[in-house]
Amino acid sequence: MYLPGAARGHDAMLTDAHLGRGALGAPPVYTHSPLTPEPTGPQTLAGAVPGSPVVDVRVTAPDGTCARLRERLCRGRLLVVLVAPGTGVWDRRHWVGAGIMPRLQTAVSGLPAPAELLVTESYPGASAHTVLLVRPDGHLVAAFAGVRPAELYAAADIARGGAPATTGSDRTADID
Repeated sequence: MYLPGAARGHDAMLTDAHLGRGALGAPPVYTHSPLTPEPTGPQTLAGAVPGSPVVDVRVTAPDGTCARLRERLCRGRLLVVLVAPGTGVWDRRHWVGAGIMPRLQTAVSGLPAPAELLVTESYPGASAHTVLLVRPDGHLVAAFAGVRPAELYAAADIARGGAPATTGSDRTADID
């Protein structure tokens, strides 16, 4: 691509964005979004921060169906992904009721927004039993070392936009 004059120095920037590289071509990271909670403890996931896009890994639902993580996005619900090495070689009936799965299933069913529980064999930068909370648009909300129901609930509440508005009032200012 040839650009005349002063614009010639910007051709690499334009090309990089077109190719998905560089500052303009990189996927957005929403670290300062109001839907991204502040980190509360040590970083559990190396190489990824809350608000960054998640990696498209192979996941398994508790009912045994397998898919790519990206295929489960955009369905209007949060995704809770447990990193559990060994789930790929064991039959689902062995791991669905073992270890931390029952506690995690209970925590996910009590979240303030619809959520789907998924399990993956591995995730880049995550250790065993890391729990990832993912927004429907594919951005990481938070990562936890193990099952932490209160922290998971708080992060899901922030990801959905906070407490629901009160609709019991007859005042327009309270409803709108």
